[in-house]
Amino acid sequence: MPAALVDTGVLIGAAATDDQHHNVANDVIQAIDRGDLPTGRVTNYVVLETLNWIHERKRHATAVDFYTRLTESAGFEIVHCAQKDHYRATDLFETHDTPAFGDATIAAYMNRTDIEYLYTFDGEDFGPFDWVTPLDTADNPFL
Repeated sequence: MPAALVDTGVLIGAAATDDQHHNVANDVIQAIDRGDLPTGRVTNYVVLETLNWIHERKRHATAVDFYTRLTESAGFEIVHCAQKDHYRATDLFETHDTPAFGDATIAAYMNRTDIEYLYTFDGEDFGPFDWVTPLDTADNPFL
């Protein structure tokens, strides 16, 4: 099955019922879970950002539950960025004004692994990276 990266905002949107993107984020997450969308790759940096956000705002138990759901889902893979991704992300972060460091790590990973698609609600943050195609709906780009 082809893969697409999943950004922090999509995971948080699914976890937070009051998030402006909750419904679409939930659709994306459920479609990945069902296998209707490409395998959702989540980097260790995105896991860190997501769990910290949930832990600080929703409670520790909610963060643990979310992590368990993520790791037990057949539709998701948690991947660790290589050291060279970190170095490349640092370069991208220092060179471009738009992306946060976490976004730069996603872009670096996608560039190295030749993955084009990213489920995100912050597509403009990835504008400097012509190898990233942002997706903000529960559509399968491979169909």
